[in-house]
Amino acid sequence: MSGQLSVFVAFCIVASIAYVGYLLVDRLILRLHIARRLGLAAGGAGRSRVELNLAQRSADIKGFFGRVFALLGAFLPLGEDDRRKIATALRRAGFRSANTTTVVLGAKAAALLGGLLVGLAAVPPMVTGALGWGAGLIAGFLLGVMLNLVPELVVARMAVLRSRRIHAGLPDAFDLLIVCLESGLTFERALQRTVADLRSFRPELATELRHASLEMSVHGRTREDALGRLASHLDSRDFRDFATTVAQSERHGTPLADSLRKLAGSVRVQVIAAMQAKVARLPVLLILPTMAFVLPGIIVIVGGPAFVNLMDNLESF
Repeated sequence: MSGQLSVFVAFCIVASIAYVGYLLVDRLILRLHIARRLGLAAGGAGRSRVELNLAQRSADIKGFFGRVFALLGAFLPLGEDDRRKIATALRRAGFRSANTTTVVLGAKAAALLGGLLVGLAAVPPMVTGALGWGAGLIAGFLLGVMLNLVPELVVARMAVLRSRRIHAGLPDAFDLLIVCLESGLTFERALQRTVADLRSFRPELATELRHASLEMSVHGRTREDALGRLASHLDSRDFRDFATTVAQSERHGTPLADSLRKLAGSVRVQVIAAMQAKVARLPVLLILPTMAFVLPGIIVIVGGPAFVNLMDNLESF
């Protein structure tokens, strides 16, 4: 009984800390929005002092946790293939820093240690003797292994969402490229202009195209090589078609704008088809919530009176 009470008290303490943290973060965000609105009302375009202080504080906190996780990740035994897989997922999620892989490994190690500590703190009070510590160690190890998968799953999910946002903006990027090419700009200059225009409403796509543009202008790579590296980095068939189209147009001298117009039309058709497929799946996905929330109420309304009459008859019998 005392073990269950201690677990309940620990849960209440953790929930209270999480709630207080949520209130503090919400208050900071509110202060940030108020400071931004006041700055805009005063006619200022720069960042206010409150925003700069919050940004500096956030950078300090991120740097501290980054160093801690990097230190933990250095001691995590992991194969080279797994490290390469994590690094690839991080690049697709938009993290290009060199130490992000170590930070993710540190988060995995911290999750494993946290699971072990929770198991050793929760299970031994419930089971007396040495058996309790053994059960706590096993339970903590299993919990740590499950929590160990969370950082990888989060990074993979972020990579998938970012890839969807990038693909959703491809038709707009192709249209801007076509306009710039038909106005007489070269492909490199048109790509730079497209990146500048996309930065306001498609920042992820603008970032990827900007890296391709820098590889062509700074590192001296060819168009085919730079766009091919971009396609392999994002693992996207549409970007591979884009690289192939640009390479064939440069090789055979065909008008690039016409080829990009056809490619933009095909990509837009694919996006519309994917949206229609999601809409078609919606009635099937609504079956389970309907059965879980609506069907029990219908059963109670329809079968309730019959059940009450049956109970009355059984009592009289």
